[in-house]
Amino acid sequence: MLWSFFRLECRGICTHNARLLWCARTSEATKLIPKSHGWRKTAVASLVIALFGLPASSAYALALGRITVQSALGEPLRAEIDIPEINAEEAASLKPSLARPEVFRSSGLEFNQALTGLQITLQRRADGRSYIRLVTDRAVSEPFVDLIVEANWSSGRIVRDYTVLLDPPALRARAPVQASAPQVAASPVTPPARVAATPVPAP
Repeated sequence: MLWSFFRLECRGICTHNARLLWCARTSEATKLIPKSHGWRKTAVASLVIALFGLPASSAYALALGRITVQSALGEPLRAEIDIPEINAEEAASLKPSLARPEVFRSSGLEFNQALTGLQITLQRRADGRSYIRLVTDRAVSEPFVDLIVEANWSSGRIVRDYTVLLDPPALRARAPVQASAPQVAASPVTPPARVAATPVPAP
């Protein structure tokens, strides 16, 4: 009987210890689960920022738009480059310039000597839009001119090349001349001749 009691007591102690060990492991595993989920949430959030944050910031970056030529062949170059998007900070620090001749050569483009001394400045239109104005002192005698424009500002830099076409002065678009209304000369009106009344003799 004493041996049976000893066996039951040992079995109870082992069962109790096993339960304690199982509870300890379960509690430890439960503590690890929230940490694992938190790490995953942080990783997912970082990935979302990396995928969507960068394109959103670059979508509003400064860019150089189309070029409009205002001069003809044989005249000094006059052209304007639109700037679609620019904020006050970029406008305050923007410095446009023409690339050096060696940059033209490395890009496989010919540097036109008429571009020497090109004046390139940032301007603002009456409606508030910004643009870059290009003016040369020399006349351009070639119908095609390659340009490489560099724009540097406090937080970035952009380079873009253009090929402009210069038309002869005779082919430039001219405003249509409005036909004036035909003028009709007023003819002098001759007053009718007065007929003298002849007295009729009395009967």
